[in-house]
Amino acid sequence: MKQVPVQNIYYLLSYAWDKLDEAELTKAGIDDFEEVANLLGKVLANGCSYLFKRGLYRNYRQKEEEIPGIRGKLLIDESLSSLSFQNKKAWCQYDELSRNVLPNRILKSTVLRLLQMPEIENGLHRELKEIYYRFSDVEEIRLQGHHFTQVQIHRNNAFYGFLIQICQLIFESSALDESGQRYQFRDFTRDHQKLARLFEAFVFNFYQREQNRYKVKSPSFPWPFKSEIEEHNELMPSMFTDIVLEDDERIIIIDTKFYSKTMARREDIDSISFKSPNMYQIFAYMQHIPNPENKKVEGMLLYPDVGDSIHATYTWNDQALTFKTVDLNNEWENIEAELFELIDLIKHISA
Repeated sequence: MKQVPVQNIYYLLSYAWDKLDEAELTKAGIDDFEEVANLLGKVLANGCSYLFKRGLYRNYRQKEEEIPGIRGKLLIDESLSSLSFQNKKAWCQYDELSRNVLPNRILKSTVLRLLQMPEIENGLHRELKEIYYRFSDVEEIRLQGHHFTQVQIHRNNAFYGFLIQICQLIFESSALDESGQRYQFRDFTRDHQKLARLFEAFVFNFYQREQNRYKVKSPSFPWPFKSEIEEHNELMPSMFTDIVLEDDERIIIIDTKFYSKTMARREDIDSISFKSPNMYQIFAYMQHIPNPENKKVEGMLLYPDVGDSIHATYTWNDQALTFKTVDLNNEWENIEAELFELIDLIKHISA
């Protein structure tokens, strides 16, 4: 299988997360790297540098301490037990505007994790180390999965949304080695299931963002079979589509797939063919997708090019089914062109 260049992985992630504008601000220098760990490290370093220039996000944190005088809520019991009043002090609880908030703690802790990875190149290591020390007033945390879901992104800290996703990807792709002192990066681009989800989200958001001819959605709908026993109907699963493009005249169902081998091969008779389960799935979608206005329904199975470039179209009862590959190893401008040509292909088939 072709290895997807890390620069293209970056664009795939940017589209999949719908963070293309933020990605443009952090892409400087990514062409210098060939390993995913270094790519993500450079993006995080660029993003943190951008935040330092703008000013790190701050928020109010509740603080309890012994101070001269009184501030906020006086903690009488604590003050009496520690004899604070005798020293003209008091234990108080008050809110303080601080940079030591969860988003910044995640950034600092992720930078530290990268510094403990042997994959990080020397120049980037020095850059990340400088960034780490600039978080001097921010505490580290032992990262857990729930930390990422607890971050609240809003207008005042919107740029953090992209960087927190980078941090989460680094977290999910790394683990302590046997010594317990260093982290090993597990390249997620070698995991076909993760790449499949990434490819699907990329194609969906690419069409959502880059064209306005078709409405882009991913509807689910039930099977048409019904039982007289209502509880049995609840057992029937729904059909979940990947990408549906729809205009006033047609419905185009695109099902994305990601395999190390696109075609099925029968060694006993030395033949290749498209994979039957993929065809059953797209055919079921085409036959049962809700279509009250009787629009023309078309289907497409879209694969990354893993060595077998494919472009084949078949018709049946005025329905078209297309098999198409996209070369993710290509220059990014060419990948974009391929996806735009795909829309033109759909128009041509439907004409």
